[in-house]
Amino acid sequence: MSNLYLFDERYRSEYGVIAGLDEAGRGPLAGPLVACAVILQGSFRNEILNDSKKLTDKTRRMLKPLIEESAVRISLGVVSSSEIDKNRMAWAVRTSFKRAMKPLIKQSDVFLIDGNSVSGLEAPSRFIVKGDSKSLSIAAASVIAKVTRDDIMLEAHKEYPEYGFSSHKGYGTAAHLKALKAIGPSPIHRMSFAPLCNIYQTGQMSLFPLDIPNPGKAAEMLAARYYEKLGFTVIERNWRSPEGEIDLIIRKNNSVIFIEVKSTLTGHSREALEKINKAKIARIRNAAEAWIATTSYGGTCLLEGALVEAGSVQRIPVN
Repeated sequence: MSNLYLFDERYRSEYGVIAGLDEAGRGPLAGPLVACAVILQGSFRNEILNDSKKLTDKTRRMLKPLIEESAVRISLGVVSSSEIDKNRMAWAVRTSFKRAMKPLIKQSDVFLIDGNSVSGLEAPSRFIVKGDSKSLSIAAASVIAKVTRDDIMLEAHKEYPEYGFSSHKGYGTAAHLKALKAIGPSPIHRMSFAPLCNIYQTGQMSLFPLDIPNPGKAAEMLAARYYEKLGFTVIERNWRSPEGEIDLIIRKNNSVIFIEVKSTLTGHSREALEKINKAKIARIRNAAEAWIATTSYGGTCLLEGALVEAGSVQRIPVN
């Protein structure tokens, strides 16, 4: 009989029904924070189950269905990267705990929570330093939280493969930092985390690194993804001719749109939009005509601006 099981038994005998709670994802530069609360059946035993950090990915994934089958109930609390940036980590941890706890409050007499004390929770709680290596219930929660977050980052890799999320899950590896320097942040990066907060702003901070060799490249990447989600196909990026350059040329059905991408480092869109002036529009028109002549395209053509600000894209009509 494992020490982790005996630890829980002591708390059951004193308090009644216990729920283990732990989180995954405090440290990464990208992705959500995920908390998990688990009520295990009193008869559940497992000699392998331990702190998820001490287990391999293969072992965690082997244990996850065993925990799910043996649990009375499991609940998750997810806090997005944008929520973390807006409210900071102390709020995020408390909120992830509260979200995970809420569905289990009526079924639990006490929550056993890994780590140091967190204020403002709404149910009886006992905080246990290194609890994920002492309590079977907390260890179960740590495994579910870790695998759930890893799966979220594997899905993120499909949308943003250039960052390598499938390998590092958002942590600040050398390869991850190299990708950030080359192409800038994705919408799921935590802009309030070092080193990002030192070179980026979102609200108080700049969206793109001030020292990045090509900040426009990052904005164009975000704009291209935005239009692709709307059903457009990006057929050219940074198309150049003697008449001028076009940032993006996109197509949908029988219409082609020539896009001028602008981003703001200040948080004020007016400064970026003022750069799309009459002279700039004239150069875009000349470049568009050159593209049409080169490709012999005969369909509908439009001009449009794309303003990238704080990770979002706004379409701007160009006359």
